[in-house]
Amino acid sequence: MGTYENSIDYLWKSFLNGDDKSFSLIYQHHTNALLEYGYKLCYDHELVHDSLQEIFIDLFLRRKKNRVTIKNLKSYLFVSLRNSLIKKMTNSRKFESLIDKKNTEINFNVEYSHQVNLINNEISKEVSEKLGKGITLLPSKQKEIIYLKFEEGMDYSEISNIMKISVESARKLMYRALLSLRKTLDPELFNIFILIFFKKKQIKMSMF
Repeated sequence: MGTYENSIDYLWKSFLNGDDKSFSLIYQHHTNALLEYGYKLCYDHELVHDSLQEIFIDLFLRRKKNRVTIKNLKSYLFVSLRNSLIKKMTNSRKFESLIDKKNTEINFNVEYSHQVNLINNEISKEVSEKLGKGITLLPSKQKEIIYLKFEEGMDYSEISNIMKISVESARKLMYRALLSLRKTLDPELFNIFILIFFKKKQIKMSMF
C-alpha cells in the first residue's frame, strides 16, 4: 500500500468522516478475502455473496446512524460474514448436514489441494497435493484456524473473535493443528509448510 493516504486505516477514517468513495475502496480491498473465506464455510456461492452484500450495507447504514464503533475492521467483517452464514444455513434445511445446530458451528470445508494461495508456484504439483491432502484431513476447527492464521495472517486475538473462543484456546487449537500436521506429513513436507508460512508472513509485512 505504500503511503498512509492509501492505507486501510486512512480509508476507514475517511469513511467515518463521510467519504463514500473510501467505503467503495474498503469494499474492493476486503471482498476477495471475504469471498474466499465464505466459500470455505458454504458451498452456495450465491448465499455467500448475499451475506457479503448485507454486511457491507449494514456497515454503511450504521455509519449513517452514527453507531459505528469498530476497532478492527478486518476481524469485524470476518465475524459478520461467519455469523450471517451460520444464521442462514441454520435456518435452511438445505444445509442440515453441514451445521452442528447444538453448537451452531459450520463444517469448515477447505480443499487445499486445489488452492494456489497458500501453496505457491515455487513447489512441485506433487508436493502441493500432498500438503493439501494433509491439511484437508484435519478436523474442521483446525482447518479453519490454519486458514485464518496462515492464509489471512490474523493474530490470535482476531482469530479468537472470529471463532468465538478465547485467545488461549486459539493458541492451543493452533498447537494441536500443527501437531496433527506433523504427525500426518513426513518431516520434509512439514518443514516446507512452515517455510511457506514464514515467507508469506514476510511478504505481507513488507506491504505495509
